[in-house]
Amino acid sequence: GAVTNLRGPPVNAATEMGNPIAKNLTPEKFLRYREKRISRGINPKTVNNLHGYINAVYSELFRNDIIDYESPLRNVRMIKIKERELAYLDHDQINALFTKIEQTCRNPHVKLLATICIETGCRWGEAQNIQTRHIGKGKITFTNTKSGKNRTVPIHPELEKTIRAHLKKHPFTNSEETFRRTLNLCDFNVPDGQATHILRHTYASWFMINGGDIRVLKEILGHSSITVTMRYSHLAPSHLEQAVDLNPLRCGHIVDNDKNNKT
Repeated sequence: GAVTNLRGPPVNAATEMGNPIAKNLTPEKFLRYREKRISRGINPKTVNNLHGYINAVYSELFRNDIIDYESPLRNVRMIKIKERELAYLDHDQINALFTKIEQTCRNPHVKLLATICIETGCRWGEAQNIQTRHIGKGKITFTNTKSGKNRTVPIHPELEKTIRAHLKKHPFTNSEETFRRTLNLCDFNVPDGQATHILRHTYASWFMINGGDIRVLKEILGHSSITVTMRYSHLAPSHLEQAVDLNPLRCGHIVDNDKNNKT
C-alpha cells in the first residue's frame, strides 16, 4: 500500500499507525499518531512534512490511475506553526566562527564551504555540489537547488580563485556534520534547526541592513515567492519609515473636523 514504505526517523510511521492498507488509512489514525509524536517532543514542522509526503504519494498514485481514491488526509489541517525567529551572526560572531574553524576543524572543506554560503547566501548542500564547471567570469551557478531551478550569483574574484584552486586538489565532500560540531564549540548559540542555515540568514540579513533591494535578494536566494524573502525586509534601514512620516499628526495634512462640520 501507499503508506507501508513511509519512514521517518526516529520511528516507522506506518507501523505506528498500525501498518494500514493505503485504502484503510483514516484521519483518526493519523491524528492519533501525530499526537504521539508531538508528545514525544518531535518538531511540529517535521510532522507536517510527513503529512505532506503522505498526501503527495496518494496524489501521484491517483494521478496515474494506480488508485481510484484521493488521499484520506486531504482535508486534515496541518499544525499551525508560529513563525520562527530568523537569527543571524554579527561581525564578532562571524569572526569567532571562522577562528574556531581554523583552530579545531581538520576537514579541508568546511572553511571554504562556510565562506561560500556567507558570501552568496546559498544553502550548504548547494555549496557542496559546486564543481569547476559551475564557476567562471565572476559568477557561480548553483544546481540541484531546493526549487529545482539553477541560479547564478556574482562572486568576488578572490573567492572564484580560491574555489578553483581548492577543486583542483579535491572535490567537495559532505561536511555538514563537521560544521555543526564546530559551530557547537562557539560561545554563542543559534536557534534550533538553523545550524548551516545561519550562514544563509546572515548573508540575507546583512544584505538588507546594508541597503540591498529586497527583489534582488529574492533572486540571489532563489525564493519562488517574494513573500518568503519579505521576512528580511524589517532589517532594511528604510523599512516602514513612512509609518512616522505619513501619520496624520506629522505629515502636515491635519483635517480640522470641527471646522469642516460648521455650517
